[in-house]
Amino acid sequence: MHSPTPVLTSGDRDRAEAIVSKVRHWHHKFQVFPGVVTPGSYDPLFLLEKLRLPDDMTGLRVMDIGPSDGFFSMHMARRGAQVTAVDYRPKNGHGFEAMEQLTGLEFDYRQMNLYDVPDSDIGKFDLVLFLGVLYHLPDMMRALNIVAKLCRSRLLVETQFEPDLMPGVAVAQYYEAGTLAGDITNFWVPNRECLFAMLRDAGFQVERDDSWGKRLLVDASLNADAKSKKMGLAYGVMPG
Repeated sequence: MHSPTPVLTSGDRDRAEAIVSKVRHWHHKFQVFPGVVTPGSYDPLFLLEKLRLPDDMTGLRVMDIGPSDGFFSMHMARRGAQVTAVDYRPKNGHGFEAMEQLTGLEFDYRQMNLYDVPDSDIGKFDLVLFLGVLYHLPDMMRALNIVAKLCRSRLLVETQFEPDLMPGVAVAQYYEAGTLAGDITNFWVPNRECLFAMLRDAGFQVERDDSWGKRLLVDASLNADAKSKKMGLAYGVMPG
């Protein structure tokens, strides 16, 4: 649930700036309080527009996987959604808690690894945001299988991809620690065909895709008629 009442008033800009400055690292650059912009390195506003989220999300249960400092969680909550955020870090370990404090919005924040979500009481969601996470996971297929079990209807996945890697063949490139952008958390980067094939096997139907540079966005719907035997054989029967 979210509250429309901000913690600070419009005259508390100095306090807001102080709260922002105490966060060691902001990933997203966005206005988190009137006149106060976080010092992030990535402006996600263009991606928000590409997502084509409804203006009115009242009553929708939404999961934001790997929300970082909560830019997308914030926008969905402001549109009326009930947002659950899942991140391996505590919310006071990055900018998410500061965003909550400065906006007055409230979220169901779960500190957990995505692979541990099936063992929780988290429930199902009308929309799942899976942005900038897939290539940080050692088992992409297992992750998508978990996401499918959490999703009632729509999935938005955005990821690094390899546009020139064997076009027409579903393949992914593995990156040894530190060899992609110096980040040891990068594992597999799929090409377009590979991501589409994995989504189909996980039970999704691709409705729309968009790409720029080496980034790929896919808007997919859950296909209730998709066969799950392959995933059942791979990972066993999961509660759904």
